[in-house]
Amino acid sequence: MALRSLFTKGIALTSAGRTGKHSRKASSLARQAMNTFRQARSLKGDKKIDKMLDGLNYLSNSVLEVSDSITPISTMNATSALLADNIQKMINQSQLNIISTLGNKKIKRASK
Repeated sequence: MALRSLFTKGIALTSAGRTGKHSRKASSLARQAMNTFRQARSLKGDKKIDKMLDGLNYLSNSVLEVSDSITPISTMNATSALLADNIQKMINQSQLNIISTLGNKKIKRASK
């Protein structure tokens, strides 16, 4: 069980780092978009439209970063599930091997 927990935590930490990076970038871009929209309030005409387009560009990039953060999360979940299943099978097989070995030793001792 400890081995499974160790693998799961390792995968989770790696994916959390990548997800955190995307999240921080998305937040930064969203703040830039808000600042740009605030600046657009005081402008007139084409300058206002240009500033609003810049804000929309920041906002769309922020949404893209949020979207990119989903991949590491889904990878983490899938890997954790696969590892948990495979490690449990390995543990069960090891237990059967140990039981079999101990059973064979008992039989050898009894026959002597």
